[in-house]
Amino acid sequence: MSGLSATEYATAPPLPAPVADTVARWRAAMVGAQPDIAEATLRRAAIQLWRTAKVAYTVQPDDAANIRSAIADELYDMAIIGQIDADSAQCIIVEAQDPSTLDDEDDARVDQPPPVTSPDDYGTASPDAPAEPSVGPARFITPATWPDEAPPPVDWLAFQRIPRGDVTTLHGDGGAGKTDIALQLAANVARSAPDWLGHEIASGPVVVISAEEPEREVRRRVWLHGQREGHDAQALTGLHLWFPDETAGAVLATPDRRGVMLPLPLFRSIEAAIAAVAPVLVLVDNVTATFAGNQNDRVMVRSYVNLWRSIARQPSAPAVLLLDHPSLSGLTSGTGRGGNMDWRNAVRSALYLRAPDDRAEADRGIRTLETAKSNYGPPGNPVRLQWGDGGLRPEHAPSSLHRLAKDAECEETFLRLLDERNAQGRHVSDKNGKNYAPSVFGEMAGNTGFTAKPFASAMNRLFEARKIVMRTVRRDGHSRDVIDRANAVNGTSSGAA
Repeated sequence: MSGLSATEYATAPPLPAPVADTVARWRAAMVGAQPDIAEATLRRAAIQLWRTAKVAYTVQPDDAANIRSAIADELYDMAIIGQIDADSAQCIIVEAQDPSTLDDEDDARVDQPPPVTSPDDYGTASPDAPAEPSVGPARFITPATWPDEAPPPVDWLAFQRIPRGDVTTLHGDGGAGKTDIALQLAANVARSAPDWLGHEIASGPVVVISAEEPEREVRRRVWLHGQREGHDAQALTGLHLWFPDETAGAVLATPDRRGVMLPLPLFRSIEAAIAAVAPVLVLVDNVTATFAGNQNDRVMVRSYVNLWRSIARQPSAPAVLLLDHPSLSGLTSGTGRGGNMDWRNAVRSALYLRAPDDRAEADRGIRTLETAKSNYGPPGNPVRLQWGDGGLRPEHAPSSLHRLAKDAECEETFLRLLDERNAQGRHVSDKNGKNYAPSVFGEMAGNTGFTAKPFASAMNRLFEARKIVMRTVRRDGHSRDVIDRANAVNGTSSGAA
């Protein structure tokens, strides 16, 4: 664990006078703060204290780390005074370190706290007149306040494996293949492939934080996957990779004296870059290289996961996938858990990649991927994988010829259902909505087992092959664009339905 030892703590230099004075004033403000403004008071205090600390660093550069830890301790004390829960306090204190916040001198949230008028204002009231913060009632809600409609379904990145908008862990022993299947997932999402290891997946930009594997190794793996799947690097413009300048420079967070993980400037830099990309998936390879804490410490584990949960709650709602090694007990018990139980408890989903107990199967490259925990789907659901050319793949994966045959079958099914709908005058569109062709066809009885995702891929291929086109139909004085076979449009002289 990094940070100060007990001896160092005892001999740490005091806070510079301007910082100490600001701490005292904000502590006094927090003592008198009503519960409904306690969080706002803590936020204002944190922003001003981090800003004041920037000045102190220039005066006492050798004490910068001690000053930062001491300020964090003071802020957590204020949170306790204001009866702010630990998770909320951490989010407020961490967010206040955002450089964009610290550099905004006109930020209306940062004004001076009330002046100190007596010793009691420092939060150290005399025994005769103890200063106790006023306590108001907690606020509850009832289900009657919720919208009278079904809640939205789970937004899956990988169906029933990895949810979006939260953190998932992928555990596996060294050499099991975690990085291999994770990079397959990243590439498939970025190139809008229909599935990953047989699971339907979302598509969109991807960010990979490769803190362990060097660029040459990631390039080799991605190239091998492309050779097997039939794509090249030109199809991966949505895959954004980050590599540290050196392996030792990949640490993203360190603990303060209380054990709460604080983000380093590198984390903030990566966080800003992720926001600019707006990905649907953020892959972190791996926890060991980026987490400078004690894996058996519950506070450190939870606060580190919460840093990534703040990434998952960015507007693009990415799934965050943390790769980790199981602990010895995790290997022995077969759970795959790494270190403290909170590596499992603090996340919404946990996957485990392992070799089978049968030594002969393990030697021929068999691996099993299963869901060790899921808050939204069934646990278990093991998938057998096997090492081969291009990395791990389902043990009985279809050949390229079989895949081509399935694509052709899906296209023929799409055209058949399109003819059926058009003959009924129930036209479909290429735009998302109630008449979106892939979704409509995925719900029809004659879909031969295909869902919306493969139908969307088939539609794109049919457009590229110019087998289907858009045409305009008019009805009741209104017109709209719909999908039709190209030969049907070429063989008619009117756009009327």
